[in-house]
Amino acid sequence: MNRSLVIFLLGLLFVTVSCDTKNPVEQYGTTAVKAYKDTQQSASRADLHNLQEAIKAFHVANDRYPKDLKELENFTGSPLDSSKYDYDPSQGTITQK
Repeated sequence: MNRSLVIFLLGLLFVTVSCDTKNPVEQYGTTAVKAYKDTQQSASRADLHNLQEAIKAFHVANDRYPKDLKELENFTGSPLDSSKYDYDPSQGTITQK
C-alpha cells in the first residue's frame, strides 16, 4: 500500500469513529415522539385553561360554582372526561390528575 492510501484510510477511520453513531431513523423517532408528547402536554394545558374559563363563566351566570363537572359539561354543551381532573366545587378550582 502506498503511504497516501494508508493516511487516507486512517483519516477515514478516525472520522468514522469520532462521528455520532446514532441511527438516523432512531433520531427521527426520538424527535417525533418528543414532539408528540410536547403537543399532548400543550393540548392538556389548553383544555385545563378552557375548563377554568368555563367555570368562571358559569359562576358569572349563576352566582355559584358548578356542583360537579357534569353540571359544567351541561352548561358548556361540550363533552368532558371528568376522570382526568380534580374539581373542588367549593372554590371552583380544577386541576389535572
